[in-house]
Amino acid sequence: NFNISIMEKRKLNILFIATEYPSKKCPKFNNFGGQGSYLQNIANLLKKEKHEVSVYIVSNKFLNTIENGIKIRQFGFKINIPLLSKFSNFINYILISFYMTLKIYSENKKKKFDIIQYPSFINFGVILFFPNNCKKICRISGITKLWREYNNQNRNLIHIVSDFFEKRRVQQAYKVFAPSKIISNKASLEYSKKIYTLVSPLSIINKNIINMKKKKIKEKYLLYVGTLNRVKGTDLLANAILKTFKKHKYISLIISGRNDNLERNKNSIDYVIKKCKKFESRIRYLGVLPKKEVYNLYSNAEAIIIPSRLDNYPNVMIESILFKKPIIGFLNSSLDEVINHGKTGFLGDKQNSEYL
Repeated sequence: NFNISIMEKRKLNILFIATEYPSKKCPKFNNFGGQGSYLQNIANLLKKEKHEVSVYIVSNKFLNTIENGIKIRQFGFKINIPLLSKFSNFINYILISFYMTLKIYSENKKKKFDIIQYPSFINFGVILFFPNNCKKICRISGITKLWREYNNQNRNLIHIVSDFFEKRRVQQAYKVFAPSKIISNKASLEYSKKIYTLVSPLSIINKNIINMKKKKIKEKYLLYVGTLNRVKGTDLLANAILKTFKKHKYISLIISGRNDNLERNKNSIDYVIKKCKKFESRIRYLGVLPKKEVYNLYSNAEAIIIPSRLDNYPNVMIESILFKKPIIGFLNSSLDEVINHGKTGFLGDKQNSEYL
């Protein structure tokens, strides 16, 4: 909802605050999710329009670099206090808050930031202050309270404090948006603020990559790409693929992505393998892969599975569309805002393994 005529008249100085960003010089941050992919796409698009773009990342080390003309700065302290190991991350984030805020103010003094965009969720302990002369835009990257509910996590004191600051970040923004209607509606209720819907830009994938010669994979497989946890429907996937294996002899499952816990002390991939023990040879977990390898997997896949209980206009969906692959998922997860059931994919009415 920012006046587009301003962007047409002059070039803007834009700062993004992030918790992840894919960078060649930050290999750890190649283990990124949807927020990282979105930021990379939008930063490159803005840079292409000659705007000045900076990205400040909450990290565990300091690093300054420039990629494609985008200034990338990591902030982080390696704090390790033996007797207070549980508080090391928290102390790190408090120090990051102080140092990053100083840097924002000093850079703003040299050249004013026209827009500062930050996510609704930032690591607990990160409390940032922004100059009053900048337009503050908040992107709803997820509703933490809902995420905990979907993951069956109990609310503790840290969560209560974290939820307070998350709501405060959203309410103090000049404008707030989310990539999907379902998240916008839920966030409006949760944060008592008008939330706009602004879909993520299509991934910038060179046509040559989409049309590149495929590395042939002989097997017929379904593909899952993304973080593995309960919100993303890993447990539903495990139960559904077990029934699929029993019914179809020649189909397998390939998984690429970050392996989070399904619930407390329950590893997601271990859960899938244990559930499908008899068909373990038909499951391949490849971990987090470089984009080019993921694109090759898209090219050869029969279909892409996105079994999320709730999602925020996922990048995997956008990329699957570019590769003209059918998507399998659920209604009321945000996929139904884009996927046409029976034409561009298949969406189950109810969020359970039977419908998947």
